[in-house]
Amino acid sequence: MADFLDAPKVSAAFIEIIKSAEEQIFIVSPYISLTPHNKKYLQSIDDKKVPIDIVYRSDTNPKPEDLTFFKQLQSAQLYKCNDLHAKCYINELFGIITSMNLYEHSQSNNWEMGVRFSRETDPDLYTQTLEEVERILQASSPENSDRTATASQRAYEPRKPTRTISPKLKAPPKKGFLEKALDSVLGEEAHCIRCGEMIDYNPEKPYCPKCFASWARFNNPDYKEKVCHKCGTKHTTTKTRPVCNDCYKTYYR
Repeated sequence: MADFLDAPKVSAAFIEIIKSAEEQIFIVSPYISLTPHNKKYLQSIDDKKVPIDIVYRSDTNPKPEDLTFFKQLQSAQLYKCNDLHAKCYINELFGIITSMNLYEHSQSNNWEMGVRFSRETDPDLYTQTLEEVERILQASSPENSDRTATASQRAYEPRKPTRTISPKLKAPPKKGFLEKALDSVLGEEAHCIRCGEMIDYNPEKPYCPKCFASWARFNNPDYKEKVCHKCGTKHTTTKTRPVCNDCYKTYYR
């Protein structure tokens, strides 16, 4: 369920969005003026190579030192959008729609409010918000390009990681005669690495349809999941390594 936030909670939630991000951060704010704490947290997430897309209003002028800071971040990209008025901050887990600009004065002095929502508990709100943020970015132009760029020029393209599954996991798992016999009768069952639901065994597609649709929105093969695809036990897994260490040693070494 979405939560109401007053001004201090909006600022705290923005920091939490930065700290908890592992796949992507979107910052949509017409006006930008960073606090020292904003810079420290953004630098810390950039050190982890988490992509940061920032869009601000094209007729505003961020402080030169803030523009310099953003351009020094290895994983950040700046965009300008005509007539931008929306303020939204979102990562792969949750987001905020708020009246507050990412502006030092707003965070310290203005009477602001916002709503915090989660991908898990508010999936429709999360999806609709993310889609609108992507539309805003597609209608924007990169900071170092001509202001007349339009959506048809596709200035913004979602970033897609290139890592793939280990070659060892593509090979059939090593099984004994009894296990092979049971598989031939019952089918080779496995588990979705996000929700644990029973699915067919396929280490290249270790998600149920619902969880795959959620994962595909960010398409990060290294995002940490919760379940082993092979045995179904709770274990940190990823799309590139969907099985726990015990199953890997048993069936793939």
